[in-house]
Amino acid sequence: MTAQNTAASAADRSILASAALASGHIDATSPKFAEGLARVREVTDTDGACAAWAKALYMAAAAAVKGHRDMLMAQMERSRDLGLELDVARGAALTVLISRGEAVYAIFNAAVDEVFGETLESPSGDSVEFPLDRKGCLDYFEDYFGFVPDYVELMADEAPRALEGYVLMREWSLAENVLDAANAELLLCTINAAEFSARFVNVHANGARRAGCSEAQITESVVCAIPVAGVAAWLPGADGIMEGRS
Repeated sequence: MTAQNTAASAADRSILASAALASGHIDATSPKFAEGLARVREVTDTDGACAAWAKALYMAAAAAVKGHRDMLMAQMERSRDLGLELDVARGAALTVLISRGEAVYAIFNAAVDEVFGETLESPSGDSVEFPLDRKGCLDYFEDYFGFVPDYVELMADEAPRALEGYVLMREWSLAENVLDAANAELLLCTINAAEFSARFVNVHANGARRAGCSEAQITESVVCAIPVAGVAAWLPGADGIMEGRS
């Protein structure tokens, strides 16, 4: 089946940041396919419901997760050029860490260092105390989700110290971060769509709603996974978005 022709104009390739399109190889094989990709990249690469700098940051994070260094560097540089500030990039790095662990954080943070030409120094001085107990941990998840998930109960019962750490990281990443809560949740939607995880797209789409994001912003963040992980990212991403709609 072939889609019907419409009056839609061709994408403006001059404003897009796709290395695959810029190579000319896709056009050489199929101009129609190239135009399709260009229209997707219009959504990911230009201001829309989400700012272009933010979408470049989301794609950089997802590229780090997938191990795509060239895309990571290109999107980080582009995000910087569009207005990303260093402290916001550092905040995004810790959001990546809580989502995908220390090794991916190291890759992402190294890209921040390289793009901004600055390296973090370890602080000196005494450690800071953050008192937290089981009730405080469970209250946090009750406030966030409206209930305490069974996987949280499991950690509370069997590894309570780890739960304390999880809550401290999560509180900072999603509520106290220089990268505001809305962009942190949307970045996590992109990462989880790129990893084909409908469950966690759902978690963070709902978090984005609580942070004041529109459905268009959430949808654009999931579309940002397509250049990183292909259209296969869209189905679990869309499932995660729709599952949380009231």
